[in-house]
Amino acid sequence: MSLKTNYRDGDSFTKKSKQDGYRSRASYKLKEILEKELSIKKGQSVLDLGSFPGGWSQVAAEFTKKTGKIAAVDIQKMEPIQDCFFLHKPIEELTQKDFSEIKEFLPFDLVLSDMAPNISGIRERDNALMIGLVDCVLLAIDQFLKKEGFAVIKVFQGESLDYTRDALKIRFNKIKILKPKASRPNSNEIYMIGKELK
Repeated sequence: MSLKTNYRDGDSFTKKSKQDGYRSRASYKLKEILEKELSIKKGQSVLDLGSFPGGWSQVAAEFTKKTGKIAAVDIQKMEPIQDCFFLHKPIEELTQKDFSEIKEFLPFDLVLSDMAPNISGIRERDNALMIGLVDCVLLAIDQFLKKEGFAVIKVFQGESLDYTRDALKIRFNKIKILKPKASRPNSNEIYMIGKELK
């Protein structure tokens, strides 16, 4: 499946996701990021943090094929996906032991996070909650991402973007900011991409 650029608004992407068998319209965000910015290949491994309902895990599985491995983590129970190892637990509690069943795929080639807090509309509060999630992702990157690996993290424009940019500059040789076409036009979400972990 390739990204159809004529689907520009959120409702069209929602309809298309159902037609294509994806669990969420967010799948097209990751497809665009992987096709434009990252060279994730067959046989590689991906850690999908906050994976429910599984749209990003589905896309990651397409890119890594059956010889790779997707490890998905969420506190919400996710329906199984072929070739995906699911952990039903909070991401901040992850340890190396959790991945003992798939240890041959560690460290991961890519860490993903499409997580966001429940929005209150209070900018300061929402940014603080997002930064808390970003810190959890950074901890996972430090523990589980291989050298020269990649990361994709959703943030909000503003304080959490600045915070994440600074954190990724320390860890990666290159960073990129992208707002995929599948993002709703009125959304302040944006994606930070870290390339080549130092």
